[in-house]
Amino acid sequence: MSASEVAVREEAKPGLWQRYLPILQWLPSYRRAWFAPDTVAALSVWALLIPQSLGYATLAGVPVQYGLYAAFVALIAYAIFGTSRQMAQGPSGAVAAVSAAVVAPIVGTEAMGTEKAVGYTAALALLTGVVYVLLGLLRLGWISNFLSKAVLGGFVLGFAIGIIIDQSHQLLGVDKISGSYIEELIGTIKELPDTQLVTLVVGTASLAGLLLMRRFLSAWPRALIVMALSILAVQAFDLADEGVALTGPVPTGLFSIRLPGVGWSEFGALLAGALSVVFVGYSESLASARAMALKHGYEIDPDQELIAQGAACGAAGFVGAFATDGSLSKTSVADLTGQKTQMASLVNALFVLSTMLFLASLFENLPQATLGAVVIDAMLGMVTFGPMRRYFRVNRADWLFFVGAMFGILFIDIIHGILIGVVLSLLLLIARASKPGLSRLGREPKLDVWVAVGRYSGLELVPGVVAVRMGGPLFFADANRFRDALYEMISDNPDPVRALVVDATAISQTDTDGADIVIQIAEDLRSRGVSLAFAHLEPDILNLWTRAGVLDAIGPGHIFETVREAVKALEGTRPATTATISSP
Repeated sequence: MSASEVAVREEAKPGLWQRYLPILQWLPSYRRAWFAPDTVAALSVWALLIPQSLGYATLAGVPVQYGLYAAFVALIAYAIFGTSRQMAQGPSGAVAAVSAAVVAPIVGTEAMGTEKAVGYTAALALLTGVVYVLLGLLRLGWISNFLSKAVLGGFVLGFAIGIIIDQSHQLLGVDKISGSYIEELIGTIKELPDTQLVTLVVGTASLAGLLLMRRFLSAWPRALIVMALSILAVQAFDLADEGVALTGPVPTGLFSIRLPGVGWSEFGALLAGALSVVFVGYSESLASARAMALKHGYEIDPDQELIAQGAACGAAGFVGAFATDGSLSKTSVADLTGQKTQMASLVNALFVLSTMLFLASLFENLPQATLGAVVIDAMLGMVTFGPMRRYFRVNRADWLFFVGAMFGILFIDIIHGILIGVVLSLLLLIARASKPGLSRLGREPKLDVWVAVGRYSGLELVPGVVAVRMGGPLFFADANRFRDALYEMISDNPDPVRALVVDATAISQTDTDGADIVIQIAEDLRSRGVSLAFAHLEPDILNLWTRAGVLDAIGPGHIFETVREAVKALEGTRPATTATISSP
Protein backbone atom coordinates (compact mmCIF):
# COMPACT_ATOMS: atom_id res chain seq x y z
CA MET A 1 0.00 0.00 0.00
CA SER A 2 1.40 3.40 -0.99
CA ALA A 3 1.82 6.33 1.38
CA SER A 4 -0.92 8.25 -0.43
CA GLU A 5 -3.36 5.35 -0.06
CA VAL A 6 -2.56 5.18 3.65
CA ALA A 7 -3.22 8.92 4.00
CA VAL A 8 -6.57 8.61 2.24
CA ARG A 9 -7.58 5.70 4.44
CA GLU A 10 -6.61 7.59 7.60
CA GLU A 11 -8.58 10.65 6.52
CA ALA A 12 -11.69 8.64 5.63
CA LYS A 13 -14.51 8.78 8.09
CA PRO A 14 -14.51 5.55 10.10
CA GLY A 15 -17.49 3.25 10.02
CA LEU A 16 -19.36 1.99 13.07
CA TRP A 17 -17.05 -0.97 13.68
CA GLN A 18 -13.94 1.12 13.08
CA ARG A 19 -15.19 3.81 15.41
CA TYR A 20 -15.65 1.45 18.34
CA LEU A 21 -12.71 -0.80 17.41
CA PRO A 22 -9.96 1.65 16.40
CA ILE A 23 -7.55 -1.25 15.80
CA LEU A 24 -9.48 -1.83 12.56
CA GLN A 25 -8.34 1.62 11.44
CA TRP A 26 -4.59 1.39 12.07
CA LEU A 27 -3.79 -2.31 11.80
CA PRO A 28 -4.62 -2.75 8.07
CA SER A 29 -2.31 0.17 7.21
CA TYR A 30 0.47 -0.86 9.60
CA ARG A 31 3.93 -0.39 8.11
CA ARG A 32 6.63 -3.02 8.43
CA ALA A 33 9.19 -0.30 9.21
CA TRP A 34 7.31 0.54 12.41
CA PHE A 35 7.72 -2.92 13.95
CA ALA A 36 11.32 -2.44 15.09
CA PRO A 37 10.72 0.82 17.02
CA ASP A 38 7.45 -0.58 18.41
CA THR A 39 9.30 -3.65 19.68
CA VAL A 40 12.04 -1.55 21.29
CA ALA A 41 9.38 0.58 22.97
CA ALA A 42 7.55 -2.55 24.15
CA LEU A 43 10.73 -3.95 25.72
CA SER A 44 11.49 -0.63 27.40
CA VAL A 45 8.00 -0.34 28.86
CA TRP A 46 8.09 -4.02 29.92
CA ALA A 47 11.23 -3.36 31.97
CA LEU A 48 9.30 -0.69 33.89
CA LEU A 49 5.91 -2.40 33.83
CA ILE A 50 6.90 -5.70 35.49
CA PRO A 51 8.38 -4.24 38.70
CA GLN A 52 5.61 -1.66 39.02
CA SER A 53 2.89 -4.26 38.38
CA LEU A 54 4.25 -6.42 41.20
CA GLY A 55 4.59 -3.45 43.52
CA TYR A 56 1.17 -1.98 42.73
CA ALA A 57 -0.44 -5.38 43.30
CA THR A 58 0.77 -5.31 46.91
CA LEU A 59 -0.48 -1.71 47.13
CA ALA A 60 -3.90 -2.87 45.89
CA GLY A 61 -3.93 -5.61 48.53
CA VAL A 62 -3.77 -8.66 46.23
CA PRO A 63 -1.02 -11.24 45.52
CA VAL A 64 1.70 -10.02 43.16
CA GLN A 65 0.75 -12.28 40.22
CA TYR A 66 -2.47 -10.32 39.79
CA GLY A 67 -0.37 -7.32 38.83
CA LEU A 68 0.95 -9.32 35.88
CA TYR A 69 -2.57 -10.44 34.96
CA ALA A 70 -3.81 -6.85 35.04
CA ALA A 71 -0.93 -5.66 32.87
CA PHE A 72 -1.43 -8.41 30.28
CA VAL A 73 -5.15 -7.93 29.65
CA ALA A 74 -4.99 -4.12 29.93
CA LEU A 75 -2.33 -3.88 27.20
CA ILE A 76 -4.42 -5.98 24.80
CA ALA A 77 -7.72 -4.26 25.59
CA TYR A 78 -6.35 -0.77 25.10
CA ALA A 79 -4.60 -1.72 21.86
CA ILE A 80 -7.98 -2.84 20.49
CA PHE A 81 -10.18 -0.01 21.77
CA GLY A 82 -7.85 2.98 22.39
CA THR A 83 -7.27 5.97 20.12
CA SER A 84 -3.82 7.04 21.38
CA ARG A 85 -0.86 5.69 19.44
CA GLN A 86 1.62 6.00 22.32
CA MET A 87 -0.49 5.23 25.40
CA ALA A 88 0.91 2.54 27.72
CA GLN A 89 -1.94 1.01 29.71
CA GLY A 90 -1.29 -0.80 32.96
CA PRO A 91 -1.40 -0.77 36.75
CA SER A 92 -0.92 2.62 38.42
CA GLY A 93 -0.20 3.66 41.97
CA ALA A 94 -3.15 6.02 42.40
CA VAL A 95 -5.75 3.57 41.03
CA ALA A 96 -4.28 0.71 43.07
CA ALA A 97 -4.46 2.89 46.20
CA VAL A 98 -8.10 3.77 45.49
CA SER A 99 -8.89 0.10 44.93
CA ALA A 100 -7.37 -0.86 48.27
CA ALA A 101 -9.22 1.99 50.01
CA VAL A 102 -12.53 0.65 48.66
CA VAL A 103 -11.94 -3.03 49.35
CA ALA A 104 -10.26 -2.84 52.79
CA PRO A 105 -13.37 -1.59 54.66
CA ILE A 106 -15.46 -4.31 53.02
CA VAL A 107 -13.24 -7.33 53.75
CA GLY A 108 -11.31 -5.99 56.73
CA THR A 109 -7.68 -4.94 56.82
CA GLU A 110 -6.57 -8.35 58.03
CA ALA A 111 -8.10 -10.02 54.95
CA MET A 112 -6.18 -7.91 52.42
CA GLY A 113 -4.06 -10.18 50.26
CA THR A 114 -6.46 -13.11 50.59
CA GLU A 115 -8.84 -14.61 48.05
CA LYS A 116 -11.68 -12.63 49.61
CA ALA A 117 -9.87 -9.39 48.83
CA VAL A 118 -9.12 -10.67 45.32
CA GLY A 119 -12.83 -11.27 44.71
CA TYR A 120 -13.93 -7.80 45.76
CA THR A 121 -10.99 -6.17 43.97
CA ALA A 122 -11.99 -7.93 40.75
CA ALA A 123 -15.63 -6.93 41.28
CA LEU A 124 -14.56 -3.32 41.67
CA ALA A 125 -12.53 -3.50 38.44
CA LEU A 126 -15.45 -5.06 36.58
CA LEU A 127 -17.94 -2.48 37.84
CA THR A 128 -15.46 0.29 36.99
CA GLY A 129 -15.33 -1.07 33.46
CA VAL A 130 -19.12 -0.98 33.21
CA VAL A 131 -19.23 2.64 34.39
CA TYR A 132 -16.52 3.62 31.92
CA VAL A 133 -18.27 1.98 28.97
CA LEU A 134 -21.65 3.51 29.84
CA LEU A 135 -20.08 6.96 30.02
CA GLY A 136 -18.41 6.38 26.67
CA LEU A 137 -21.56 5.14 24.95
CA LEU A 138 -23.43 8.16 26.32
CA ARG A 139 -20.64 10.32 24.83
CA LEU A 140 -19.79 11.98 28.13
CA GLY A 141 -16.09 12.41 27.44
CA TRP A 142 -16.62 16.16 27.70
CA ILE A 143 -16.87 15.88 31.49
CA SER A 144 -13.09 15.85 31.61
CA ASN A 145 -13.14 19.54 30.63
CA PHE A 146 -14.74 20.39 33.98
CA LEU A 147 -12.00 18.89 36.14
CA SER A 148 -9.85 21.71 37.43
CA LYS A 149 -6.13 21.28 36.74
CA ALA A 150 -5.43 22.75 40.16
CA VAL A 151 -7.55 20.09 41.86
CA LEU A 152 -6.05 17.30 39.75
CA GLY A 153 -2.56 18.57 40.51
CA GLY A 154 -3.38 18.50 44.21
CA PHE A 155 -4.61 14.93 43.82
CA VAL A 156 -1.40 13.83 42.13
CA LEU A 157 0.80 15.35 44.81
CA GLY A 158 -1.44 14.07 47.62
CA PHE A 159 -1.47 10.53 46.23
CA ALA A 160 2.28 10.54 45.64
CA ILE A 161 3.07 11.65 49.19
CA GLY A 162 0.39 9.37 50.64
CA ILE A 163 1.60 6.26 48.81
CA ILE A 164 5.16 6.94 49.97
CA ILE A 165 3.84 7.05 53.54
CA ASP A 166 1.78 3.91 52.92
CA GLN A 167 4.80 1.92 51.70
CA SER A 168 7.27 3.12 54.33
CA HIS A 169 6.37 0.25 56.67
CA GLN A 170 7.71 -2.14 54.03
CA LEU A 171 11.16 -0.57 54.28
CA LEU A 172 11.08 -0.66 58.08
CA GLY A 173 9.70 -4.17 58.47
CA VAL A 174 6.93 -3.00 60.83
CA ASP A 175 3.18 -3.57 60.81
CA LYS A 176 0.99 -1.56 58.45
CA ILE A 177 -1.16 1.05 60.19
CA SER A 178 -4.73 1.57 59.00
CA GLY A 179 -6.41 4.94 58.62
CA SER A 180 -5.75 8.07 56.60
CA TYR A 181 -2.28 8.70 55.23
CA ILE A 182 -1.50 11.10 58.06
CA GLU A 183 -2.71 8.53 60.59
CA GLU A 184 -0.49 5.97 58.89
CA LEU A 185 2.46 8.35 59.17
CA ILE A 186 1.90 8.94 62.88
CA GLY A 187 1.39 5.24 63.52
CA THR A 188 4.50 4.25 61.56
CA ILE A 189 6.59 6.75 63.48
CA LYS A 190 5.36 5.14 66.70
CA GLU A 191 6.44 1.76 65.30
CA LEU A 192 10.02 2.92 64.69
CA PRO A 193 11.40 1.20 67.84
CA ASP A 194 10.28 -2.13 66.34
CA THR A 195 12.15 -1.59 63.07
CA GLN A 196 13.63 -4.82 61.65
CA LEU A 197 17.26 -3.82 61.02
CA VAL A 198 18.05 -6.23 58.18
CA THR A 199 14.81 -5.31 56.42
CA LEU A 200 15.69 -1.64 56.80
CA VAL A 201 19.09 -2.28 55.21
CA VAL A 202 17.53 -4.15 52.28
CA GLY A 203 14.84 -1.53 51.73
CA THR A 204 17.18 1.43 52.09
CA ALA A 205 19.76 -0.14 49.79
CA SER A 206 17.07 -0.89 47.20
CA LEU A 207 15.74 2.66 47.28
CA ALA A 208 19.23 4.16 47.20
CA GLY A 209 20.11 2.01 44.19
CA LEU A 210 16.97 3.12 42.37
CA LEU A 211 17.61 6.79 43.05
CA LEU A 212 21.29 6.61 42.11
CA MET A 213 20.51 4.90 38.82
CA ARG A 214 17.77 7.44 38.14
CA ARG A 215 20.43 10.15 38.52
CA PHE A 216 23.36 8.56 36.70
CA LEU A 217 22.00 5.61 34.65
CA SER A 218 18.51 6.75 33.73
CA ALA A 219 18.42 4.68 30.52
CA TRP A 220 18.95 1.41 32.39
CA PRO A 221 16.07 -0.81 33.56
CA ARG A 222 16.88 0.12 37.14
CA ALA A 223 13.84 -1.42 38.82
CA LEU A 224 14.53 -4.83 37.24
CA ILE A 225 18.21 -4.57 38.15
CA VAL A 226 17.50 -3.73 41.78
CA MET A 227 14.93 -6.52 42.03
CA ALA A 228 17.38 -9.04 40.57
CA LEU A 229 20.15 -7.93 42.94
CA SER A 230 17.85 -8.14 45.95
CA ILE A 231 16.77 -11.67 44.99
CA LEU A 232 20.43 -12.70 44.68
CA ALA A 233 21.15 -11.11 48.06
CA VAL A 234 18.33 -13.09 49.68
CA GLN A 235 19.76 -16.33 48.33
CA ALA A 236 23.39 -15.49 49.07
CA PHE A 237 22.92 -14.31 52.64
CA ASP A 238 19.84 -16.33 53.67
CA LEU A 239 17.99 -13.09 54.42
CA ALA A 240 14.73 -14.93 54.98
CA ASP A 241 16.26 -16.47 58.08
CA GLU A 242 17.16 -12.94 59.23
CA GLY A 243 13.50 -11.92 59.28
CA VAL A 244 13.26 -10.27 55.86
CA ALA A 245 9.70 -10.71 54.52
CA LEU A 246 9.59 -12.18 51.01
CA THR A 247 6.94 -12.15 48.30
CA GLY A 248 6.44 -15.90 48.65
CA PRO A 249 5.26 -18.38 46.03
CA VAL A 250 4.30 -16.76 42.73
CA PRO A 251 2.49 -19.26 40.48
CA THR A 252 3.54 -19.53 36.86
CA GLY A 253 0.95 -20.07 34.17
CA LEU A 254 -2.22 -18.45 32.93
CA PHE A 255 -5.02 -16.89 34.90
CA SER A 256 -8.55 -18.21 35.01
CA ILE A 257 -11.40 -16.24 33.50
CA ARG A 258 -14.41 -16.00 35.80
CA LEU A 259 -16.91 -13.66 37.36
CA PRO A 260 -15.97 -12.38 40.82
CA GLY A 261 -17.67 -14.51 43.44
CA VAL A 262 -19.20 -11.72 45.50
CA GLY A 263 -22.77 -10.84 46.38
CA TRP A 264 -24.81 -7.66 45.91
CA SER A 265 -24.70 -6.57 49.53
CA GLU A 266 -21.76 -4.24 48.97
CA PHE A 267 -22.89 -2.90 45.59
CA GLY A 268 -23.26 0.67 46.88
CA ALA A 269 -19.74 0.81 48.27
CA LEU A 270 -18.32 -0.75 45.11
CA LEU A 271 -20.22 1.69 42.88
CA ALA A 272 -18.91 4.67 44.86
CA GLY A 273 -15.44 3.16 44.56
CA ALA A 274 -15.87 2.62 40.82
CA LEU A 275 -16.77 6.29 40.34
CA SER A 276 -13.67 7.23 42.34
CA VAL A 277 -11.49 5.01 40.16
CA VAL A 278 -13.00 6.59 37.04
CA PHE A 279 -12.36 10.09 38.38
CA VAL A 280 -8.70 9.35 39.18
CA GLY A 281 -7.92 6.96 36.33
CA TYR A 282 -9.58 8.85 33.49
CA SER A 283 -7.87 12.07 34.49
CA GLU A 284 -4.39 10.55 34.22
CA SER A 285 -5.26 8.52 31.13
CA LEU A 286 -6.74 11.41 29.18
CA ALA A 287 -3.87 13.70 30.17
CA SER A 288 -1.40 11.13 28.83
CA ALA A 289 -3.35 10.60 25.62
CA ARG A 290 -3.79 14.31 24.96
CA ALA A 291 -0.12 15.04 25.59
CA MET A 292 0.92 12.44 23.03
CA ALA A 293 -1.71 13.54 20.49
CA LEU A 294 -0.59 17.16 20.78
CA LYS A 295 3.06 16.22 20.42
CA HIS A 296 2.56 14.04 17.34
CA GLY A 297 -0.21 16.00 15.66
CA TYR A 298 -3.24 13.72 15.71
CA GLU A 299 -6.63 13.65 17.43
CA ILE A 300 -7.97 11.35 20.12
CA ASP A 301 -11.62 10.62 20.86
CA PRO A 302 -12.40 11.25 24.56
CA ASP A 303 -15.61 9.20 24.32
CA GLN A 304 -13.78 6.22 22.83
CA GLU A 305 -11.05 6.64 25.46
CA LEU A 306 -13.73 6.04 28.10
CA ILE A 307 -14.68 2.82 26.33
CA ALA A 308 -11.03 1.78 26.06
CA GLN A 309 -10.46 2.33 29.77
CA GLY A 310 -13.65 0.41 30.47
CA ALA A 311 -12.49 -2.51 28.35
CA ALA A 312 -9.13 -2.60 30.14
CA CYS A 313 -10.67 -2.44 33.62
CA GLY A 314 -13.41 -4.91 32.76
CA ALA A 315 -10.90 -7.38 31.35
CA ALA A 316 -8.87 -7.08 34.55
CA GLY A 317 -12.00 -7.85 36.56
CA PHE A 318 -12.65 -11.04 34.59
CA VAL A 319 -9.16 -12.37 35.41
CA GLY A 320 -9.39 -11.49 39.11
CA ALA A 321 -7.11 -8.45 38.88
CA PHE A 322 -7.48 -4.77 39.76
CA ALA A 323 -8.36 -1.69 37.70
CA THR A 324 -5.73 -0.01 35.53
CA ASP A 325 -5.27 3.28 33.71
CA GLY A 326 -3.11 4.97 31.10
CA SER A 327 0.15 5.64 32.89
CA LEU A 328 1.87 8.97 32.20
CA SER A 329 5.30 7.64 33.21
CA LYS A 330 5.11 4.47 31.09
CA THR A 331 3.59 6.41 28.19
CA SER A 332 6.53 8.82 28.32
CA VAL A 333 8.95 5.88 28.19
CA ALA A 334 7.06 4.43 25.22
CA ASP A 335 7.23 7.73 23.37
CA LEU A 336 10.90 8.39 24.14
CA THR A 337 11.85 4.94 22.83
CA GLY A 338 10.03 5.46 19.55
CA GLN A 339 6.60 3.84 19.84
CA LYS A 340 4.62 4.38 16.62
CA THR A 341 1.38 2.48 17.22
CA GLN A 342 -0.41 0.23 19.67
CA MET A 343 1.40 -2.73 18.09
CA ALA A 344 3.92 -1.99 20.85
CA SER A 345 1.27 -2.82 23.47
CA LEU A 346 0.47 -6.11 21.75
CA VAL A 347 4.16 -7.04 21.64
CA ASN A 348 4.51 -5.97 25.27
CA ALA A 349 1.60 -8.24 26.16
CA LEU A 350 3.60 -11.13 24.71
CA PHE A 351 6.55 -10.16 26.92
CA VAL A 352 4.27 -10.07 29.96
CA LEU A 353 2.79 -13.43 28.97
CA SER A 354 6.29 -14.90 28.78
CA THR A 355 6.98 -13.50 32.24
CA MET A 356 3.81 -15.12 33.58
CA LEU A 357 4.64 -18.49 32.01
CA PHE A 358 8.38 -18.76 32.61
CA LEU A 359 9.73 -16.07 34.96
CA ALA A 360 7.06 -15.50 37.62
CA SER A 361 8.49 -18.09 40.02
CA LEU A 362 11.77 -16.15 40.15
CA PHE A 363 10.04 -13.44 42.17
CA GLU A 364 9.18 -15.65 45.13
CA ASN A 365 12.45 -14.61 46.85
CA LEU A 366 11.85 -10.92 46.18
CA PRO A 367 11.92 -8.92 49.45
CA GLN A 368 8.76 -6.99 50.27
CA ALA A 369 11.05 -4.11 51.21
CA THR A 370 12.35 -3.98 47.63
CA LEU A 371 8.79 -3.94 46.27
CA GLY A 372 8.05 -1.05 48.61
CA ALA A 373 11.18 0.74 47.38
CA VAL A 374 10.05 0.31 43.75
CA VAL A 375 6.68 1.90 44.53
CA ILE A 376 8.28 4.72 46.55
CA ASP A 377 10.74 5.41 43.75
CA ALA A 378 7.88 5.70 41.24
CA MET A 379 6.02 8.10 43.55
CA LEU A 380 9.08 10.24 44.25
CA GLY A 381 9.15 11.08 40.55
CA MET A 382 5.69 12.59 40.97
CA VAL A 383 6.47 14.68 44.05
CA THR A 384 7.07 18.20 42.82
CA PHE A 385 6.06 21.41 44.53
CA GLY A 386 6.58 23.57 41.44
CA PRO A 387 2.88 23.67 40.48
CA MET A 388 1.93 24.61 44.04
CA ARG A 389 4.37 27.52 44.03
CA ARG A 390 3.16 28.62 40.60
CA TYR A 391 -0.49 28.59 41.66
CA PHE A 392 0.40 30.60 44.76
CA ARG A 393 2.19 33.17 42.63
CA VAL A 394 -0.36 33.38 39.80
CA ASN A 395 -3.77 32.78 41.39
CA ARG A 396 -4.40 32.26 45.10
CA ALA A 397 -7.81 30.70 44.47
CA ASP A 398 -6.22 27.97 42.34
CA TRP A 399 -3.63 27.49 45.09
CA LEU A 400 -6.34 27.00 47.70
CA PHE A 401 -8.08 24.39 45.58
CA PHE A 402 -4.75 22.63 44.91
CA VAL A 403 -3.93 22.51 48.62
CA GLY A 404 -7.50 21.55 49.52
CA ALA A 405 -7.43 18.55 47.18
CA MET A 406 -4.01 17.48 48.46
CA PHE A 407 -5.01 17.77 52.12
CA GLY A 408 -8.27 15.94 51.42
CA ILE A 409 -6.29 12.92 50.22
CA LEU A 410 -3.74 13.09 53.05
CA PHE A 411 -5.91 13.89 56.06
CA ILE A 412 -9.16 12.13 55.15
CA ASP A 413 -9.72 8.68 53.69
CA ILE A 414 -9.17 8.43 49.95
CA ILE A 415 -12.80 8.11 48.85
CA HIS A 416 -13.97 11.15 50.83
CA GLY A 417 -10.83 13.00 49.74
CA ILE A 418 -11.78 12.37 46.10
CA LEU A 419 -15.32 13.54 46.83
CA ILE A 420 -13.91 16.75 48.27
CA GLY A 421 -11.86 17.19 45.11
CA VAL A 422 -14.92 16.75 42.90
CA VAL A 423 -16.86 19.28 44.99
CA LEU A 424 -13.92 21.70 44.81
CA SER A 425 -13.83 21.37 41.02
CA LEU A 426 -17.55 22.09 40.79
CA LEU A 427 -17.29 25.02 43.18
CA LEU A 428 -14.41 26.45 41.17
CA LEU A 429 -16.40 26.04 37.96
CA ILE A 430 -19.50 27.72 39.41
CA ALA A 431 -17.48 30.50 41.03
CA ARG A 432 -15.78 31.41 37.78
CA ALA A 433 -18.88 30.99 35.65
CA SER A 434 -20.84 33.18 38.04
CA LYS A 435 -18.79 36.28 37.26
CA PRO A 436 -20.65 37.97 34.44
CA GLY A 437 -17.66 39.85 33.06
CA LEU A 438 -19.81 42.82 32.07
CA SER A 439 -17.92 45.44 30.01
CA ARG A 440 -18.94 48.94 28.88
CA LEU A 441 -19.04 49.51 25.11
CA GLY A 442 -18.23 52.61 23.11
CA ARG A 443 -18.57 53.47 19.42
CA GLU A 444 -15.50 53.45 17.18
CA PRO A 445 -16.38 56.33 14.81
CA LYS A 446 -14.36 55.30 11.74
CA LEU A 447 -15.73 51.78 11.49
CA ASP A 448 -19.03 52.51 13.25
CA VAL A 449 -18.67 49.44 15.49
CA TRP A 450 -19.13 49.05 19.23
CA VAL A 451 -16.13 47.73 21.16
CA ALA A 452 -15.12 47.35 24.80
CA VAL A 453 -13.92 50.47 26.56
CA GLY A 454 -10.30 50.17 27.64
CA ARG A 455 -9.14 48.30 24.54
CA TYR A 456 -9.33 51.30 22.17
CA SER A 457 -9.04 55.04 22.51
CA GLY A 458 -11.29 57.73 21.10
CA LEU A 459 -14.54 55.85 21.53
CA GLU A 460 -17.77 57.85 21.36
CA LEU A 461 -20.63 57.82 23.83
CA VAL A 462 -24.29 58.30 23.01
CA PRO A 463 -26.04 60.57 25.52
CA GLY A 464 -28.53 58.69 27.66
CA VAL A 465 -27.65 55.27 26.20
CA VAL A 466 -25.51 52.71 28.02
CA ALA A 467 -24.23 49.83 25.88
CA VAL A 468 -22.66 46.82 27.61
CA ARG A 469 -21.46 43.33 26.67
CA MET A 470 -22.18 40.24 28.74
CA GLY A 471 -19.04 38.10 28.85
CA GLY A 472 -20.56 34.66 29.43
CA PRO A 473 -23.67 32.57 30.10
CA LEU A 474 -26.57 33.95 32.09
CA PHE A 475 -27.85 31.34 34.53
CA PHE A 476 -28.73 30.81 38.17
CA ALA A 477 -25.20 31.26 39.51
CA ASP A 478 -24.56 34.69 37.99
CA ALA A 479 -28.05 36.15 37.54
CA ASN A 480 -27.92 38.44 40.58
CA ARG A 481 -24.36 39.56 39.80
CA PHE A 482 -25.45 40.44 36.26
CA ARG A 483 -28.25 42.63 37.65
CA ASP A 484 -25.97 44.32 40.20
CA ALA A 485 -23.28 45.01 37.60
CA LEU A 486 -25.84 46.56 35.23
CA TYR A 487 -27.21 48.85 37.93
CA GLU A 488 -23.69 49.92 38.89
CA MET A 489 -22.92 50.94 35.29
CA ILE A 490 -26.17 52.87 35.06
CA SER A 491 -25.48 54.71 38.31
CA ASP A 492 -21.93 55.55 37.21
CA ASN A 493 -23.05 57.02 33.89
CA PRO A 494 -22.50 60.83 33.84
CA ASP A 495 -25.79 61.51 32.00
CA PRO A 496 -29.32 60.41 32.92
CA VAL A 497 -29.88 57.02 31.30
CA ARG A 498 -32.94 56.47 29.11
CA ALA A 499 -31.88 53.27 27.30
CA LEU A 500 -29.76 50.21 28.08
CA VAL A 501 -28.43 47.97 25.28
CA VAL A 502 -26.96 44.55 26.10
CA ASP A 503 -24.73 42.77 23.60
CA ALA A 504 -25.68 39.10 24.16
CA THR A 505 -23.09 37.57 21.82
CA ALA A 506 -21.46 35.55 24.62
CA ILE A 507 -24.71 34.41 26.26
CA SER A 508 -24.52 30.86 24.94
CA GLN A 509 -26.45 29.32 27.83
CA THR A 510 -29.28 30.47 30.04
CA ASP A 511 -31.99 29.05 32.27
CA THR A 512 -35.22 30.07 33.99
CA ASP A 513 -33.33 32.02 36.64
CA GLY A 514 -31.55 33.98 33.91
CA ALA A 515 -34.84 34.72 32.19
CA ASP A 516 -36.46 35.78 35.47
CA ILE A 517 -33.67 38.22 36.28
CA VAL A 518 -34.03 39.82 32.84
CA ILE A 519 -37.78 40.21 33.43
CA GLN A 520 -37.08 41.75 36.82
CA ILE A 521 -34.53 44.18 35.34
CA ALA A 522 -36.85 45.15 32.46
CA GLU A 523 -39.78 45.88 34.76
CA ASP A 524 -37.61 47.84 37.18
CA LEU A 525 -36.00 49.91 34.40
CA ARG A 526 -39.40 50.60 32.81
CA SER A 527 -40.59 52.04 36.13
CA ARG A 528 -37.63 54.43 35.95
CA GLY A 529 -38.34 55.35 32.32
CA VAL A 530 -35.41 53.33 30.94
CA SER A 531 -35.79 51.07 27.88
CA LEU A 532 -33.99 47.71 27.70
CA ALA A 533 -32.85 46.11 24.43
CA PHE A 534 -30.70 43.11 23.42
CA ALA A 535 -28.49 42.52 20.39
CA HIS A 536 -26.87 39.38 18.95
CA LEU A 537 -29.28 37.06 20.77
CA GLU A 538 -28.86 33.39 19.86
CA PRO A 539 -32.03 31.63 18.55
CA ASP A 540 -32.02 29.07 21.37
CA ILE A 541 -31.78 31.81 23.98
CA LEU A 542 -34.50 33.80 22.22
CA ASN A 543 -36.83 30.80 22.18
CA LEU A 544 -36.34 30.11 25.88
CA TRP A 545 -36.84 33.75 26.79
CA THR A 546 -39.97 33.89 24.64
CA ARG A 547 -41.46 30.94 26.53
CA ALA A 548 -40.44 32.52 29.85
CA GLY A 549 -42.12 35.88 29.04
CA VAL A 550 -38.96 37.97 28.63
CA LEU A 551 -40.09 39.52 25.33
CA ASP A 552 -43.35 40.61 26.91
CA ALA A 553 -41.39 42.28 29.71
CA ILE A 554 -38.92 44.23 27.56
CA GLY A 555 -41.57 45.19 25.00
CA PRO A 556 -41.98 44.54 21.28
CA GLY A 557 -39.20 45.50 18.87
CA HIS A 558 -36.42 45.48 21.42
CA ILE A 559 -34.40 42.57 19.99
CA PHE A 560 -31.84 43.68 17.36
CA GLU A 561 -29.26 42.07 15.08
CA THR A 562 -26.46 44.44 16.11
CA VAL A 563 -25.61 46.92 18.86
CA ARG A 564 -25.41 49.64 16.21
CA GLU A 565 -29.03 49.06 15.18
CA ALA A 566 -30.19 48.95 18.80
CA VAL A 567 -28.48 52.21 19.73
CA LYS A 568 -29.74 54.03 16.65
CA ALA A 569 -33.29 52.87 17.33
CA LEU A 570 -33.18 53.96 20.98
CA GLU A 571 -31.30 57.24 20.62
CA GLY A 572 -33.90 58.68 18.26
CA THR A 573 -32.80 61.77 16.33
CA ARG A 574 -30.45 63.11 18.96
CA PRO A 575 -26.89 63.70 17.67
CA ALA A 576 -23.88 61.83 19.01
CA THR A 577 -22.01 63.43 21.85
CA THR A 578 -18.66 65.11 21.32
CA ALA A 579 -17.35 63.57 24.53
CA THR A 580 -15.12 60.53 24.14
CA ILE A 581 -13.85 57.68 26.27
CA SER A 582 -10.10 57.15 26.19
CA SER A 583 -8.33 53.99 27.18
CA PRO A 584 -6.68 54.10 30.61
